[in-house]
Amino acid sequence: MRWIHAARARARLLSRREAEERMNHEMAFHLEMEADRLVREEGLTPQEARRRAVIAFGIAEQHKDAMRDGRGPAWPSGLALDLKLGLRMLVKYPGMTIVGGLAMAFAIWTGAMVFQVVMLFFNPALPFPDGDRLVNLRNWDVQANDPEPRALHDFVVWRQAMRTVTDLGAWTNVTRNLTGRDGEARPTQVAAITASGFRVAATPPLLGRALVPADERADAPTVMVLGHEVWRTRFAGDSTIVGRTVRLDDAYATVVGVMPEGFTFPVAHDAWVPFRPDVRDDAPRRGPAITIFGRLAPGATLDEARTELAALGQRAARELPDTHRHLQPQVVAYAQMFGDMSQAEEGGVLALTQVFALMLLVLTCGNVALLLFARAATRESEIIVRSALGASRRRIVAQLFAEALVLGGVAAAVGLTAAQVVLRQWGRPFLQANMDDVPFWLDPRLSPSTVLYACLLTVLGAAIAGVLPGLKVTRGLGSRLRAGTTGGGGMRFGGVWTAVIVAQVAVTVAFPALVLVEVREQQRVRTYDVGFAADEYLAVPLAMETAPGAGVDGDTAAAAHRARFAMRVETLRQRVAAEPGVVGVSFVDQLPRTNYSYRQIALDDPTWIAAASGAAATPAARPPRRYTKIASVDPSYFDVLEAPILAGRGFQAADVAAGARVVIVDQGFVDQVLQGRNPIGQRVRIADGSIAPDGPGADSLPWHEIVGVVKELGMIGAAETTRALGLYLPAAAGSGFAPHMVIHAQGDPMALVPRVRRLATAVDPTLRVGEPQRLDQVADDLLWLLGTWVRATLVLTAVALLLSLAGIYAVLSFTVARRTREIGVRVALGASRRRVVTAIFRRPLTQVGLGIVGGATLIGLGAIGLAHTYQFRDWPRHLSAGQIAMLVAYAAFMLVVCLLACIVPTRRALRVEPTVAMRVE
Repeated sequence: MRWIHAARARARLLSRREAEERMNHEMAFHLEMEADRLVREEGLTPQEARRRAVIAFGIAEQHKDAMRDGRGPAWPSGLALDLKLGLRMLVKYPGMTIVGGLAMAFAIWTGAMVFQVVMLFFNPALPFPDGDRLVNLRNWDVQANDPEPRALHDFVVWRQAMRTVTDLGAWTNVTRNLTGRDGEARPTQVAAITASGFRVAATPPLLGRALVPADERADAPTVMVLGHEVWRTRFAGDSTIVGRTVRLDDAYATVVGVMPEGFTFPVAHDAWVPFRPDVRDDAPRRGPAITIFGRLAPGATLDEARTELAALGQRAARELPDTHRHLQPQVVAYAQMFGDMSQAEEGGVLALTQVFALMLLVLTCGNVALLLFARAATRESEIIVRSALGASRRRIVAQLFAEALVLGGVAAAVGLTAAQVVLRQWGRPFLQANMDDVPFWLDPRLSPSTVLYACLLTVLGAAIAGVLPGLKVTRGLGSRLRAGTTGGGGMRFGGVWTAVIVAQVAVTVAFPALVLVEVREQQRVRTYDVGFAADEYLAVPLAMETAPGAGVDGDTAAAAHRARFAMRVETLRQRVAAEPGVVGVSFVDQLPRTNYSYRQIALDDPTWIAAASGAAATPAARPPRRYTKIASVDPSYFDVLEAPILAGRGFQAADVAAGARVVIVDQGFVDQVLQGRNPIGQRVRIADGSIAPDGPGADSLPWHEIVGVVKELGMIGAAETTRALGLYLPAAAGSGFAPHMVIHAQGDPMALVPRVRRLATAVDPTLRVGEPQRLDQVADDLLWLLGTWVRATLVLTAVALLLSLAGIYAVLSFTVARRTREIGVRVALGASRRRVVTAIFRRPLTQVGLGIVGGATLIGLGAIGLAHTYQFRDWPRHLSAGQIAMLVAYAAFMLVVCLLACIVPTRRALRVEPTVAMRVE
């Protein structure tokens, strides 16, 4: 029972009241013993002996603080007291609380957002039981440095041989037209998957059942599992859907189940059908592109799975050298199968992002430290008295840290709440704007690790904002106590604080220039003239899957598929063109305002050939460009866009025949490549794959004759600022390229969408109609991103401006408080108000002036940097005099606004009475 009594004794020590009582009794005991000794040995009276004992022991509170520091369990009570005082300081100084709290909240919000986004991609987690044990198995072609997705043969071998990976399965992407309850067929992202996929996902269906191994048999009925979103939107959430037959392309499937909301395994799929590979595709490196997955066996590790699969790969290389000699099997975590970065690269990116977050935190909390130091300066007398009563420097610094920690805690709550709101509202749209298919495991909501990271940032920020001012304010307390002055204390703002203010003002001045660039870019994208009335045109992407069993490797089958596709597209064109309100229909391989890729060209011209071969040519004669953007269009394209032919002729139906070899160029091509020379009759070669038009093998490339010139029709991307430079090739839609059908409509083009879908289904149920859009809405995603950056930059500007004003106010208030006696003496000696104001304003004016010069320097360096990038190389040229005047006006406005922060401290200084100031000690 002795250990029980010891535990109780230790527990009693945790009680603050008992600990304080024990210290008081102990101190009284020692004082009484010392007083008795003085009475006994020196014959003093009891009163005198006690006074001498107190002097001998020194200040009792100092000994108590030392005893408290020595008692480990007593610190929570002291911390609680400091936190309570911190809450009082928040209420007592509301201005500082609002400014400092918002600044720290912004820094924590930014750090949490950056950390969440980085971890979202570099450390993803599957929202399944044992999701970290799901793996992806694949073949990597070492020679081509690319994955080899045709792994059906290896999948069969691995499924039989692997022991470290269980529930081995496979899936492949298929896009099918699913006819909904309204009779309209729409493309649906379908996964042809083995039944093991539902086992590893461990998610029960909402209705019916999932796929089972019996569904994979070739003679089994065609079944289908619907995703929750498709079930809700296409079938109105019909609870009796299980057992019904739905149309999938030109076939029918029975719905056997509906998955719950949010389930889109394996990546971002809306429906599931059984994986039934054709037995003829079971040859090495043949068949469909598949993705293989599985779950680590109980007790197995990822390294053990890699070792086992490597052994199987070596055996395959020996048995099948023709196909597997350069293949290297790999096992990776399932959620990381789309990542192409190495661990070192991921670590570098993670380090860079965290350095950015920490730099922002240090800068922001440095400004907050400036405010807290100014506040601490107003409490100098209190701090000196506490030191005189025995409080150690560590104790005072700990109190200031606790006050900053309270402020940081409130800021962290605000910052994390804001981060959660932003991620919920804009996280998924941001991912969708930058990715074609967002994997289901990329959940932008705050994770527990991000909250923990934000807590660490809060502690670090509190250390910067609280400890640094605490160390400075407690430096030389003894000398200041002996000096006995409050108005002329020894605390001064050093060069570090001045540098912080200068940097803050510089950033505040520079941010509006960035906002101006972003707004200008947003306006340029919005008003980009494509040369025709884009709001009158509907763009509809078309595609068609290869017929099942056709064999993906056969040239004959591929040619037959192209011919069939072209025939269906032409039929659809005729039917759409006959619809009321349709003015014309044509086709193009890529829409205007999107990013066409550049291709190298060569002209059949002596000057060009001399330049290409390195022969002597005058700089004026050397062509400035040898690259252009190329589009494949239907011969009717320019007529439908109502784009006039500026020179020569337009395309004709005969131009798509083999051997025609004609092209049309735009005015930008004539001005930049041909330097204004007559293009009609000129011949041009176009690079094909690795064959350059002026290099080895160029003789195998055909010459194309330029037969016409058109105006510039949006051949550059919406984000590009260079001038258009394009070349058009004639081709039959479907036979030479995957087309976008361009429909010129009277009235609202989007009103034609339901009818176009029905016509496409009537022509061929396998003809896929992608997401239609008006041609003037092609850049909407880019505009959304630019708008997001503008809003983020405006927030940064507001925070920087707020911190600048608060910092200048704090510095000047501190200066006035420190120089009260000096101001009084100068006024008493007859100094004018103007001289006093000038003396007070000299330092903030210098700081703001240096900050404005630094901000202007940042703007200049940014302009030079933008001038050397691809997308903004013309930015300095396009910056108008009015925009430059706006930047200058803002710099002047910044100077005035910052000086407004000096009004209150200055008025306080001028109201100081000389007689009062002379009495300040």
